Amino acid sequence: MLRYYFVYGVRSFKKVYGPKGQAQACPFCHKEYQETYVKFRKYGHLDYIPLIPLGSDIYHFCPVCFYGDKFDKQGKKAAKAIIKDATPPTTHLVPRGAHHVAEKTWDLLLQDQITGEVFPIKTGMKKSDYKKLKKDRFYKKIDEFDA
Repeated sequence: MLRYYFVYGVRSFKKVYGPKGQAQACPFCHKEYQETYVKFRKYGHLDYIPLIPLGSDIYHFCPVCFYGDKFDKQGKKAAKAIIKDATPPTTHLVPRGAHHVAEKTWDLLLQDQITGEVFPIKTGMKKSDYKKLKKDRFYKKIDEFDA
C-alpha cells in the first residue's frame, strides 16, 4: 500500500535591498552610513509550495554593526517608499575575508570603497563561525585573501 504524507508549515523568503535613503548616524557604533533594508515575506506552504501569503516584515539596520529594528505599521509605508526610490547609494561597503593560514582562523572586515576605511567586524573565527556570520549578514560573495 502506498502512503503519501503532506508536509505543511510556514516559510519566509528574504529580499535584501541594500543601502537606501539618507545617511544617518548609527546610535550604537556612531558611523554615518545609509541603512540597509531587508524584507521578509511569510507564506504558508503545502509540500514546500508557497500558497498562502501570511504578511511581511521590513527591517532596517546599520551596515557596519547590524544594529537595527523592525518597522511598525506606520513605518512600513515610509520604508516601502524608501525601498522603491531608485537613486544610487552614496556609500559602498565591501565585505572582505582574511584567512590566517598558520592559525587556521578567519577575520571578517568591511572596507569603505569611498574613504578606504576598514572596519573589523569579527576576528579569530573558525571556518564554521565565519560561514555562519556570512549567512547572517546576507553576504553572498566575499573577496577573500590570505593574511
